[in-house]
Amino acid sequence: MPTALRVVAITDRRLMVAPELLAGQPDHPGGPARPDWSAIAAAFGQAIARAIAGCPDGSVIVQVREKDLDGGPLLQLVHAAQVHAPVVVNDRLDVALAAGAHGVHLPERGLAVADARTLAPTLVVGVSRHAAPLDDDADLIQLGPIWPTPSKPAAIPLGETALAWPHGAATLIAVGGIDSPDRALRAAAAGADAVAIIRAAWTGLSLAAYVAAVETGLTNRPH
Repeated sequence: MPTALRVVAITDRRLMVAPELLAGQPDHPGGPARPDWSAIAAAFGQAIARAIAGCPDGSVIVQVREKDLDGGPLLQLVHAAQVHAPVVVNDRLDVALAAGAHGVHLPERGLAVADARTLAPTLVVGVSRHAAPLDDDADLIQLGPIWPTPSKPAAIPLGETALAWPHGAATLIAVGGIDSPDRALRAAAAGADAVAIIRAAWTGLSLAAYVAAVETGLTNRPH
């Protein structure tokens, strides 16, 4: 696991790849549109390269979270991401193993951490949690939403105070509403070791400002 993880960039190919590329082209006139997954994967990788430009090595990992994809296209996107950063694969332990990924991220109702470790003892294991107690058997814990987020409009934000909850030796990652470096700084100052970002990761040029904000927040944390 990176020793200085500060940002988890969670993918959303609809924000990363041009809509016309995602829509695809028919193989013949009048036929159904078929996406060119090689071209999509190339654009996906380019978006990741832009996002991590200027970030220190190991400070950003990419969580490939494309829940609607079958294994083949998903594996292509994982391989494209691996060129640029360590990758954790959302939910799909089989794809993480096939790709030789850095780790797997387990949703709250997903595979148990113990089962994942039995099946893939070399992988970093992350989990999503929305309430205490936190699962300190995992390596990475994403806790949230900390602030309101458009991806989960019905979820009640936990607030910054939740980041002070005990989490054992796991890396605590704040998620939800991290839409500015200021919020990244506040999350780190409140107890997070890193932040997870979706929309802001793919609508700006680089995550370097978020990495720096987390570092500043850690130095401002009360001791």
